[in-house]
Amino acid sequence: MDALLKRHSVSAAARELDLPQPTASHGLARLRKALGDPLLVRARDGMEPTPRAEAIAGVVQQLLELRRDLAEGGQTFSPDRLKREFIIAGSDIAHLVVLTALHSAARFEAPHTSYRALTLSGDEMVSALETGHVDIAVGAYPSLVAGIKTQRLYQEEYLCFGKEGHPFIKSGETDDFMAADHIVVSTKGMAHAHRAVERALLDKIHPDRIRIVASSFLVALAACFESDLILTAPARVIGRLAEVYGLRAVRPPILMEAFEVRQYWHARNQDDPPHRWLRQLLHKVLSARM
Repeated sequence: MDALLKRHSVSAAARELDLPQPTASHGLARLRKALGDPLLVRARDGMEPTPRAEAIAGVVQQLLELRRDLAEGGQTFSPDRLKREFIIAGSDIAHLVVLTALHSAARFEAPHTSYRALTLSGDEMVSALETGHVDIAVGAYPSLVAGIKTQRLYQEEYLCFGKEGHPFIKSGETDDFMAADHIVVSTKGMAHAHRAVERALLDKIHPDRIRIVASSFLVALAACFESDLILTAPARVIGRLAEVYGLRAVRPPILMEAFEVRQYWHARNQDDPPHRWLRQLLHKVLSARM
């Protein structure tokens, strides 16, 4: 079909395909029967495609490209031809970092790709990675082990954020920290490493001083800006946004374990060319940026 549409001649198509002309004529007859259309009709200078033939020319090209990719084992993968939506699982701040980084890095290299954010529990995330419902998870999920591959992206630590002039922000002392009102972010059910810091805050700070428990770091940051609350959160991401809000940061007076932000994927996608391209790009932009 491709040769016929290019050459507008059965004999010319037969020569291109190195086929006897009767075989090419028989091929055209089978195409006409299968598609219910003459496809090529005689004209003064050879044969001209029908509107139906012109309409399916693009589909024929796509099928030929797919056939070449399959036959060559994906070795001809090119990001600029990739048309795919990648689904990224993680927390709200992981999505903020990853989605903007990927869009900025890939908009010229892979202009037809798009990215969808998804927040899942720890159990759901393992299943979603296994089934391919999620392409990559980004964050700190130490419980994601069976069949899951992982790569370090950057190191994250904690800071406390609050308004300039707040007693604890001015002093950084433990007594002022304990006496302050706090907003705590909960990642309950997500199997995220932040759970350890959440538990430490809830254990050490008097319950009367926990004024808000939020499920979103970004909501917590906005609430911190609108109040006299202290927010303890990952430093690299929230720190940049806190500067925009005019908030100040100090080190926590109690021990807060740092953690590694990693990307996670299932072994089934290890050698998939588009997936490998995505992982390499994400590692390149985040390890350098953070």
